[in-house]
Amino acid sequence: MLRFDAYTATATGVKTDDFMQVLMDAGGLAGMTKIVQGAGHHTFANRISVTDGTGTQWGSVSWGGRQADRLMIEVKGERTPKAVEALRSRFEHRCTRGDVCADFDAPRAFQRLYRQCRQVKKAHRVIGAKAGDWDDFPEKGRTMYLGAKTSPVRARLYEKGLQPEYAHLNRPDWVRLELQVRPAKDAKSTFAALEPADFWGASRWSRDLAAMALQNHVDPHPAGTMYRESDTDRAIRFMCRQYGAHLMSLFADLGSWECVGLTLRDKIHEEAAAKQRGMQ
Repeated sequence: MLRFDAYTATATGVKTDDFMQVLMDAGGLAGMTKIVQGAGHHTFANRISVTDGTGTQWGSVSWGGRQADRLMIEVKGERTPKAVEALRSRFEHRCTRGDVCADFDAPRAFQRLYRQCRQVKKAHRVIGAKAGDWDDFPEKGRTMYLGAKTSPVRARLYEKGLQPEYAHLNRPDWVRLELQVRPAKDAKSTFAALEPADFWGASRWSRDLAAMALQNHVDPHPAGTMYRESDTDRAIRFMCRQYGAHLMSLFADLGSWECVGLTLRDKIHEEAAAKQRGMQ
């Protein structure tokens, strides 16, 4: 059965206590053995993290800093489905990352899924990678990745039952196929309402993999491309933020943005000429 295994979302107009209640409802008091407040990340100033009795950090809420009134909630592991259900029923939000997984527990499940992943990788020319010692110590667990670390869509196939923390379950054939989606721009709002199966529609190759490995037809739900702001765009944004009022005043005086542009051009040329004279 497909389910969420990790979920990250942002929202405005929400209080820290509201998001903490989502975690509380997902994990209960037993799951919130340790609550620690510290410095945030992703330009957030503050972060509260939640750890269970095994020492595993499974949830957090971040706020403040450069993010103004935006809050971020993160949850991972078995408590994720319940947290997502609570989050979606109470708050309008944007999904910035969602991991969906499917588990298999049968002899040679890893080999079958690996062949299918290889077939999709070759057909779509998807960048991939491997982790673990496949040659000498396969019994310690193998992992295959489809998609680059920076890609909005990335899949992982790994031998879950061979991880040390699950060795006591004696399930050596337990395999997990997981898809990680990081929607871009407007797609964040779209993915905030999609079911786990629909996340596999994020790319052409993930749809094909779902059809082969999960026998599941999924409609397209493009995740978009990862937007990285250029130095030029960043500089222009900073200029508009710092001097926007002056530029608007200049527009009011000159009557057109064309004249504003020409005036700025002349000023730039004057400054360059003055600098050149000073160097002579």
